[in-house]
Amino acid sequence: MKKIFFIIILFSIFGCNENKNSSDKLQVYASIYPIYDFVKKIGGEKIEVYNMTSAGAEPHDFEITSKDMANLSKADLFIYNGGGMEHWIDAIKDALKDLKYIDSSSNIDSKNNLDPHFWLSPKNAKIQIENIKNGLIEIDSDNKNYYQSNYNLYANRLDELDNKTKISLSNIKNRNLIITHPAFGHFCKEYSLNQIAIARDEADPKAMADIITFIKNNNVKAIFYEEFSSSKLVDSIAKETKAKTLTLNPIESLSKENIEAGEDYFSIMEKNLISLLDGLN
Repeated sequence: MKKIFFIIILFSIFGCNENKNSSDKLQVYASIYPIYDFVKKIGGEKIEVYNMTSAGAEPHDFEITSKDMANLSKADLFIYNGGGMEHWIDAIKDALKDLKYIDSSSNIDSKNNLDPHFWLSPKNAKIQIENIKNGLIEIDSDNKNYYQSNYNLYANRLDELDNKTKISLSNIKNRNLIITHPAFGHFCKEYSLNQIAIARDEADPKAMADIITFIKNNNVKAIFYEEFSSSKLVDSIAKETKAKTLTLNPIESLSKENIEAGEDYFSIMEKNLISLLDGLN
């Protein structure tokens, strides 16, 4: 946090002498990948959208730089996830008071759920794209019909994804989701699953013993871990319990390989569903 305030102080002293981007399109910045993907889908060809977190980066560890501040000073709109995902957002709002901000999580019911991974619930994602659509229309009403049309298209796709997921998971044999990254709180609430996080501290023998006992007692057949994360702990538990290991992507950030392969929110959610059906049946 001290680093953020230091950067903001430097920015306020030296400022940014560059003019706004010369492009006629709206300059929109998104805080993390899922928001970037949603903004890109709704804004389409009418906007230039930039993702503040680079491909493959860990958004929880993201820190604002002076370059980020300079870029945001030239933006028309900044759209962020909300729910505490961006711990630095208030400091940015204090520094750039004239910038238009959209909290994509507005109107999402997150009572008793501190999980900021709203987008993993298609119903929440639908609220997020509606907030994005409304924000774009507010500053670019000339293209209202365009943004509304894109919203309608992707809202329907999210409804279809929700319905498919609901039907697919309705008759699974085991509803216990053992996972290394507890990012699926909203998803599990939506589809009546029980998310159980594996403690990341291998030095905690009691936590290890408890999770192993739970897996054995509840006939859990699979342990899910995040792609590109260390699987050492998962492999150790899997060996002890004879459970298989499967990946589950929280879609916080896509790798360069994912992006080059044309992956997006919908394709990753489909892969997640396949993985869940494999592990929970």
